[in-house]
Amino acid sequence: MERTIVQARASLPTAYITAVAVLGGGLLLWSSLTIGNVLADPITVLLLALLAGGAQRMPVFLFRSSAVSVAFAATIAAYVLYGTPVALFVNLVSAAVNAVTPKRKPVEKIAFNAGALTISAFVASTTYQLVGGAVPPGAIVPTILAVAVSSLVYFAVNSALTTTIISLTTGQRFVEIYRENYSWMVVNWLAAGVNGAALALAYQSLQLFGAAAFIMPLGVAWYSFKLYMAKSKELRKRNDELETLNRTLDMTNVRLEESHLAVVGALVGALEAKDKYTQGHSTATMLHAVALARKFGLPEDEVVAVQLSSLFHDIGKIGVPEQIFRKPGPLTPDEWDEMKEHATIGANLLAHVPALEHVRPIVEAHHERYDGSGYPNHLKGDDIPFAAQIIGLADSFHAMTSARSYRPAMSRAAALAELRRCAGTQFNTVIVDAFVELMEDEARGVRDGGTVRGVGRVSELAAEAVVVHQRVN
Repeated sequence: MERTIVQARASLPTAYITAVAVLGGGLLLWSSLTIGNVLADPITVLLLALLAGGAQRMPVFLFRSSAVSVAFAATIAAYVLYGTPVALFVNLVSAAVNAVTPKRKPVEKIAFNAGALTISAFVASTTYQLVGGAVPPGAIVPTILAVAVSSLVYFAVNSALTTTIISLTTGQRFVEIYRENYSWMVVNWLAAGVNGAALALAYQSLQLFGAAAFIMPLGVAWYSFKLYMAKSKELRKRNDELETLNRTLDMTNVRLEESHLAVVGALVGALEAKDKYTQGHSTATMLHAVALARKFGLPEDEVVAVQLSSLFHDIGKIGVPEQIFRKPGPLTPDEWDEMKEHATIGANLLAHVPALEHVRPIVEAHHERYDGSGYPNHLKGDDIPFAAQIIGLADSFHAMTSARSYRPAMSRAAALAELRRCAGTQFNTVIVDAFVELMEDEARGVRDGGTVRGVGRVSELAAEAVVVHQRVN
């Protein structure tokens, strides 16, 4: 079935070209039966034919494999002076030149162009007479008005026929092609059409001298088309260059952010590698923090912020002296003050990574306490970012349930009991209750995450989280 549909769509352009060519050929044949009755002035008809051919030899190429010329002005002058049969003959000369301009075209394209030009000229000539245009022309004003209407009809028919075939062969929308190629041409086309009427009237009054005088304005009309297209193509080229430059800059920014992120991830890996007691701490904290964030129904961008902040929450410890970091016993007050600096150091490190700017305040605040006794800024209650409250609790739980050089690991039950004891002081009671429920679900085998991944995956986890953050924003 699908193959049949594809074949049907592929045959549409061929059927359309055939219909246009056959209709154009029929109109040309019908008009040729009466052309002998109106060839009263073969020299003028030859002049118009030469003018049409010469103008068609220098078309102005548009954006979608189409072109326009001022040859239609000679066709208009022909049907104003002699009627439809002569106009179609002059138009046929234009089509013949078009067949080899700028190079020989395929047979189907020649057939389509000849048919489209013939149909356009026939409809325009018929319209001219229907709206009161006389053959040969009479009063100036009625002639100019009738030509204005008929030239717009010529433009409408010809541009619609051409736009349709481009749409069928390229798959582009009709409206987009028409807007790009033809919407701007109406005024210029109308002016050139009226110039064709003026040429006919001038010939009627002054013979060949009058007609020659109006060839120059046609040259001006052609030049206006060409100048407009040259400027338009120049602007399009500049726009394309700007778009390419913007894409390059975007790619550079992404790569720069990725490199920054890789450096931060490497720092986290180095931090955890130098202390066997904290290996896997960031990823374990991240799993519980993300599960909590999802339990609270936070938007995806906030969940991603929790994920990134969890991975990088202890990055500042890279700036803490190693003898303090690895000290087997309790820290002195001065050593503890230095250890507390890791929250500020971490925030300052992340400030240099634009992709992590949204997590910097969370990392800085993850040791703040609900009662205001935390550090570094002694924030209290809802002044502490909610994500930081979540991470602070997950961080404390994992620290308590992990062995340290100066103490053994606490049991899960004991750690949960300690969290409950500190609810309302160190931790937000709502978050404690949600975490306890989460741990109970986990104990029953209802997990919202996966197994803890190794330290070597820290930078990859961070990269994945940044990609998600960019997508949801």
